[in-house]
This record gives sequence, C-alpha cells and structure tokens, in this order.
Amino acid sequence: MLKDFNKDRVTLVKSDGKVVKEDIPALVTGDMVFTSDQSLPLEVGDHLLRKLPNGLVEDYEITNPKFFNVGSDSHFHIDVRKAGSPKEVSTVVQGITAHFTGSNARLNINSTDNSTNISADFSQEQLRDFIQQVRPVISQLPTDSRDVVDAQLVTLEEEAEKAKPSKVRVLGALQSIKSVAEGASGNLVAAGIISLLGALL
Repeated sequence: MLKDFNKDRVTLVKSDGKVVKEDIPALVTGDMVFTSDQSLPLEVGDHLLRKLPNGLVEDYEITNPKFFNVGSDSHFHIDVRKAGSPKEVSTVVQGITAHFTGSNARLNINSTDNSTNISADFSQEQLRDFIQQVRPVISQLPTDSRDVVDAQLVTLEEEAEKAKPSKVRVLGALQSIKSVAEGASGNLVAAGIISLLGALL
C-alpha cells in the first residue's frame, strides 16, 4: 500500500503560514490524506496543499492526524477538510497594509467575497505601493505560487515605470496574482495579498 502514497505531492504549512516541507509523497482521498513520511510535525489546524494540473491549489485543513506504527509500513492517516480561508488572518499577517482607495475598495476578513468587480481605476503610485508591500513577503508563499507572483510583479514593475501603463497587462497580472493567492488560501500571506488587491480590482 505504501507505493500508493506516491500518487500525490503535498506541502505542509503550519497554521501561522510557515511552510515546513514541500513535495511530500501522499495519497489524497477527499476527506483523508495518507503519507508514509513519519518525520512530519502534524498538528490540528495545519494545512496540506496539493497543486492540481490546472495550476490551482487545493487546501486541506488537518482536523485529526493519526499515526499508525506498523513497522516498515508505519504511516499517517490524516483526517482533513477542504479549507476556505484561514481563521486568524488579521492577527497573523504582518507587513501588509491595506490602503482603501479606488471605486471598488473593500476588505474581507474571515468572510468570503464572491463578487467580480473590475474597475481598472488605478494609478502608477498605487501599483508601486502594491509592489512595495508584496515584494518583501512573497518568500513566505509556497514555491510554485511564489514563482508566478514574482513573474507578475515584474510585469507590474515594467508597467508602473511607463508614462501610460497598459491596463490590459496590469489587469492581467493582477488577476493572475489574485488567482494564485486564492489557490494558496492556506497561506496567510496569500490572504493578505488578496486583501490588498481589493483596492486595485
């Protein structure tokens, strides 16, 4: 059965947003995750993230990690539930400040906003401010998410230096960052980035 644990790869993220280990062999079955990695410091409230082929990331919150000590076949049976957003965003995310400007300014903490509102009403100063707040904290994102966000920040930096930024390129980059951040919802920095995007999208 242990060979079945190699079907998926997950990332363990602690409840405070710290990435503990990536590329963990596992088997994800909806409400349970199995892994033979006995070194994992699993606790209730931690998150297991699984990247899907379409680039989105599934976020599973650990509700009951159970270790079965059966010699060479020792493994974890981890009860999980699909997570929405982290519970303590406002107390954990540090270094991100939300500036409420623009025609669609909003901030959602411990709630879900399913609206799609694009105003394309932003200034170069707002772009620079967003970049300056996000750039220092992207190292705390999962590796795949970090790479995508970094590439999109380069695009925003290029447009912010132009006399007339391309709204299409800026909106494309911002929407891409938003999609990645929503996919990494178990990461608290990602939640902070989503809050910041409310002033631009």
